[in-house]
Amino acid sequence: MTAPWLLPQQDARTGRDRLEVLTALISGPEFDPVLRGGVLKIPPMHPVYPWSCTVVDCARPRWRRYAMCSVHAGQWQEAEACGMSRAQFLRTAEPLAATEMPEAMMCRICPQRPALSLQLVLCFRHRNRWLSHLKRHPGGGVSEFERWLADQPTLPGYGECRADVCDELAVSPLGLCGVHERGYIRAGRPGGAKLPKNFFAT
Repeated sequence: MTAPWLLPQQDARTGRDRLEVLTALISGPEFDPVLRGGVLKIPPMHPVYPWSCTVVDCARPRWRRYAMCSVHAGQWQEAEACGMSRAQFLRTAEPLAATEMPEAMMCRICPQRPALSLQLVLCFRHRNRWLSHLKRHPGGGVSEFERWLADQPTLPGYGECRADVCDELAVSPLGLCGVHERGYIRAGRPGGAKLPKNFFAT
């Protein structure tokens, strides 16, 4: 019977030295500061990891294949088939507004609550209140919206999302951001947590 083969044990000091070298490199002037945080937030036009559509002023994220959002990618395939160059297409394509934001926007009334509506920039509660107001006062324009805003109280937030690796704000008493709350619902609500019965009515 042969003796078991053992890998040589690494010197603890060697591990510490490597960690010190890595820490020094990360703290150095040539290391991208975007990559230093605990939760990485890559800007849309990052020189190495860009993710925004290449159509000027388009606010939507790009597809990997065409470096354009899904709508512009489809338009570009049609334009290319008709003989248009990519440069000409990028000059003439109309930018599109975002359908969702990579980071949460704050409600214009409640600075501690994420905005659910990108158009109105209102949290879930105030979006519902404004829609209810419109039903009672149809045809309200910008001036009516501004008057309504002035009468609305600021509501407290729900704190940060309880998911360990998330630094977004929670959107409801469940204590989860919008993405994690939707994931929790898709997973079948393990643990059976539910919103208060009057949450949607108030």
